[in-house]
This record gives sequence, C-alpha cells and structure tokens, in this order.
Amino acid sequence: MRKHIIRGYPSSARRFPGIHTGIHIISSLALSATLVLLLVAAAGCTSSPPDTSAPQRQVIDRTADWQGALLYIADQDGPVPEWGSIRIYDNVSGFVEESIEQTSAAGPADVYVTPDGSSMYVASIANGRIDEFRWDGRNWNRSGNVIDSPAASLLTLSPGPDGMLYAADGTPGSGDGRLYVLDPESGSLAPEPLTFDSLEAIRGIAWNHEGTRAYVSGSKTSGAPVLLDAAWPAAAESASVELPLQQANKAAVSPDGSQVFVMGNGGIARVDAASMTVIGTWNPAGQPGIVYYDAAFSADGVYMFTAGTDPASDSTLYVIDLRDGSLVHSVNHVSRRANGILRVE
Repeated sequence: MRKHIIRGYPSSARRFPGIHTGIHIISSLALSATLVLLLVAAAGCTSSPPDTSAPQRQVIDRTADWQGALLYIADQDGPVPEWGSIRIYDNVSGFVEESIEQTSAAGPADVYVTPDGSSMYVASIANGRIDEFRWDGRNWNRSGNVIDSPAASLLTLSPGPDGMLYAADGTPGSGDGRLYVLDPESGSLAPEPLTFDSLEAIRGIAWNHEGTRAYVSGSKTSGAPVLLDAAWPAAAESASVELPLQQANKAAVSPDGSQVFVMGNGGIARVDAASMTVIGTWNPAGQPGIVYYDAAFSADGVYMFTAGTDPASDSTLYVIDLRDGSLVHSVNHVSRRANGILRVE
C-alpha cells in the first residue's frame, strides 16, 4: 500500500503525477476559513461552521483498487462557464487537490498525461485547440505550445498503440469522421487527418490490447449512434453496431479486453468485442437523462470510474465493479460538466 502526503493548496508544492508518492494539497480556502473562524470566535461573535463534507486527510492511501486512485477530470464549464478547468481529485473523499484553470483549450473536453508525467495535453470542445503543459517539479505550467486544429470542436485525446495521440473531431456536418493525430514528442499535428467516411462525426476511439483493432464511436450521417470495428493501422472498417443510446460519446476497452464500453446520453452501452453485439447497458445514476462522457479504470482492472452529468445540475463520480456492474461508490459535485476522466499514478 502506497501512501500520499497532502500539505497545503494551492500555492505550495503540488504532486508529480508520474510518481507514486508525492505532495498533495489542502485548500488554502479551507485554511483561510479556519483563520476567519478563529478571529470571529476571539471577537465573541458567532459564525457558520466550515464545510467538512470533504475530509481533509493528512495521508491518502495509494492503492491499486478504486480507493487509492488519483483522477484528472476535464471540466467543460466549471468554475467559469465555457472556460472550464482540469481538476485533480482523490476520488474517495471527492477532495479537490488541484485545479488548473488557465488553459487556452477553452471548455476542456479531455486530458492526457504522458507516462513519465512530464507533459499534459488538454483538448478543447469550444475552440478545437490542444494546450500543452509541462511539469516543473512543483506545478503544471503552460508550455506556450498551443496547437490549433482545423476542427471547431475536439472531443477526445486517446493514446494509440503507435504512441500518437488521436483527437476526435466532433464537429457535426463535416461529411466524414476525422481524427487528428498529435505527436506528443514534438507537440505537432500530422498534416492530414485520419478519416472514416461512414461517420458524420467521431466522438471516441479505443484499441484492443494487441493494437490490431480500433473501436471508433460516433454517429452516422443519419444521426444514429454507432460503434465501428476497424483493422489497425489500416483503419479499414470490418463491422459496426448501432447503440441503444441517444448519442454515443467516448469508447473504452475493458481491462480484460472482452468488452467495449461506449459512454453516452442516457447510459453506458456494453459491446462484446469479439462479436460486436450489444450485451447490455449500465446507468449507475439510476435515472434518465444523465450523460456519460468518458471512463477510466482502476490499476487492478476491477473497477470503472465514470462521471454522469445531470444537464440541469452538475456531475457525479461513479465507481462501478466490473464483475457484476454494481455501484460501489459515488462522489457528488465533482465538476460542473465532466467531459474527460483519466487515472494518473
């Protein structure tokens, strides 16, 4: 069991995401609130108690199961509408350990951190940009490399088996489904996108563990939500299945490789990877109208993390046991609109 120390937020040292042990952060707002309460008490006045709904633990257990996960969440609308932020969470308490708000990728749709923890890329749903950040040992800082794609809206940043990042063009009416290819080493886009003519818009892509098959989620020209199975790297479509969703969002392959999960409006579609047939849907919120955008998995491969957004309210984090689909944990109010979710060690 690994442990992670928290001490001070946001101006003090922050955690290096590529290291299992590091420094976490306690909200300066909470510290300021404590000082204010002490001053008020000293003056003989009364005041409301501070919000203690998120435990401010001094030590966080870092384990391979769901209880020790650190999650990066791309929040499209919070705290500033249409500007958004990247929020870093201890999912057990739902305590915000860090927020990154100064990004040129307005309305963050997805986030990717390189395996060595040195770089972070943020994709925009609002202006089609990808913003690069660098870790300086204490903080995430914008590198100055802002990548403008031809797309008006990017919906995902998925690492491919070739080491490239694939950014899905979610712009409807473009005539074909497009994936822009980003080299994380050079921070530049390939000159031409990868296209799927049978799709009007691509909303997600994931690969089998061997890297020989790609699963592409999106919509047909008719508007029907669909999942494609394509040979990789040829990108030659071999099968497809329409999904029982109002809209298909991002795709994720289960840790054992047997299923493809497609997040969507109204639920999460489960597709058998071998036969490309729908085998069921999950809706951990237990109510209609909830939108699921993305998924991540625990290090032990047993649990799924996903955030469901109530369009009239905000997003709730759900932890699902993949063995039986049961809901084992939830955290309210993790963001205004959670579009991307990434587990980082």
